[in-house]
Amino acid sequence: MSLQEVLERLAIHLPDDMMEALHVHSKEREGRNVQLQLMNEQELAEGIKWMGQIEVFKHIVPLWTDDHSNYVGIYVEGPLAYKLCYISHEETDLSPAYRSAFSLIAELEQNPALEWEQLRKDYPSGEDISTEQLAEDIRCMNELRALLEKDSPVDDDVRCQHLYSLMAITPTCELDSLLPYLDDEDMYVQERACVLLGHHGYEPATELLKEVVKHGSPNGKLAARKALSMIRSKQMAKH
Repeated sequence: MSLQEVLERLAIHLPDDMMEALHVHSKEREGRNVQLQLMNEQELAEGIKWMGQIEVFKHIVPLWTDDHSNYVGIYVEGPLAYKLCYISHEETDLSPAYRSAFSLIAELEQNPALEWEQLRKDYPSGEDISTEQLAEDIRCMNELRALLEKDSPVDDDVRCQHLYSLMAITPTCELDSLLPYLDDEDMYVQERACVLLGHHGYEPATELLKEVVKHGSPNGKLAARKALSMIRSKQMAKH
């Protein structure tokens, strides 16, 4: 049974050009020493089955594995449809890392032996994204916000993963929208807001980050210190 047949049997649809790209990618990687390998039909069917039983995974289909119980999955429904995330066996973070399967395939073709952590990701994005990509990211942001408001109150784990995704795809011109999450009651959300604002070197967050250092959650305090250090480093690099 082919990848396409497994997906069709489970009523999961991927665009035809994406299916063709995955088919070619699979053939090219057969027998090669690679860190990420497309799953075979049995692995795929089993992965879809167990993930479908867990709320935070229900819109994700695993496609690649590193044979260490880590996966790369594709969103097949919702605001993040066709974006890719990493499914770690250690810590759950389902925020998008790639805009599409095409993007990851291109990166893997250039760097077949690299592990996931070493690959260049699409998200968080920099200032060099196209007008079309910016519009797409803002659309996803708005749809995720609407989803959170519509389903409120939502399961804490689901809310956390939605916000992880929302923050990951936030473009640099919209970073101000992340500032309220520095005061979020969920310490993991607060921590992630600190991490991303530090990653972007977002100077307007400096005073709020200092407040998190003083009064935040244990996770937030540590992340805020690191974020302030990153912001200072980026400031120094400019001069």
